[in-house]
Amino acid sequence: MSSLRNAVKRITHKERSQPQSRQHLGILEKKKDYVLRAKDYHRKEDKIKSMRSKASNKNPDEFYFNMHKSQMDVEKGKHKQSQEAKWEERLSLVGADAVKVMKSQDLSYVRMMRQKDLKSVEKMKSNLHFIGHFDDIHHDDDDETDDEKKKKKKSSGHKRKHTIFVKDEKEAETFDIAKHFDTVPEMVGRAFNRPRISTLTQMSNPNQHHDNDNDDNDSSDDDDEKKPKRKKTSNKNKKLSTKQQLRAQQRAIQKIAKSKAQSYAELEAKTARMNTLKRTEDVLMTERNMQSKGRKRMVQGANLEEGTPAVYRWRRKRSR
Repeated sequence: MSSLRNAVKRITHKERSQPQSRQHLGILEKKKDYVLRAKDYHRKEDKIKSMRSKASNKNPDEFYFNMHKSQMDVEKGKHKQSQEAKWEERLSLVGADAVKVMKSQDLSYVRMMRQKDLKSVEKMKSNLHFIGHFDDIHHDDDDETDDEKKKKKKSSGHKRKHTIFVKDEKEAETFDIAKHFDTVPEMVGRAFNRPRISTLTQMSNPNQHHDNDNDDNDSSDDDDEKKPKRKKTSNKNKKLSTKQQLRAQQRAIQKIAKSKAQSYAELEAKTARMNTLKRTEDVLMTERNMQSKGRKRMVQGANLEEGTPAVYRWRRKRSR
């Protein structure tokens, strides 16, 4: 009979759908949806009950040593292991000797990079002229005292003067500074590296200067051939209008200013990097000294803004 019952075609089960008047409320909830919702509700209810029971049965004098090594995670609302506890755990796994070797390698690498930057900064300082640029570039020397730094600031803040003597007042009124120094008006305010107009024209027309050098290096037998070439170049210079010369001079001035600004920016960046490496070296050296033996106490805390490490003082120990 059972096999015959299975062979007979059955009516397919149809669940009731949402009525037409309630379709705006969404799909009709089925039993499987209710089961999921009920399980979630009871799970949350049981969690709240367990938390209330724990809070009511908690001992206010309860203490564990692990409380010193944990901190509250605000985002998750749970306790987590502190950084110091993680460091101690890693130290126990790796070993104190291995950590000392790694720290010494880091310290030697930082020292090497700092010495490399120091040499490059000294080389750039020897090539660059700092006249009129002490106000823009700041150097932090650890060996200098506060009085010396104040004196340097006062001397750098003093504006330099260049006095030129003339014959009478009439000449002083009609005095042209650019003509006196044989330079363009844009370069008059510079107290250093004030190029002449001839130098600027040579910088703007390097091919012409190269041709003149080649003509001077030729033999004396070709003097007749050189003369017309020189006449041609002189005629070309005469044909150049004053506007073209001014444009060439301005281009040369912009080129000089751009290269100078790039050099000073590079020097300032390297100096800042060198100071950062110096602070990193101090921190690594302090960590290395902290691993040494002996009783010690903190004299001064670490300055997070300046990046300086904490200062410790070790107890004196008599050596045998």
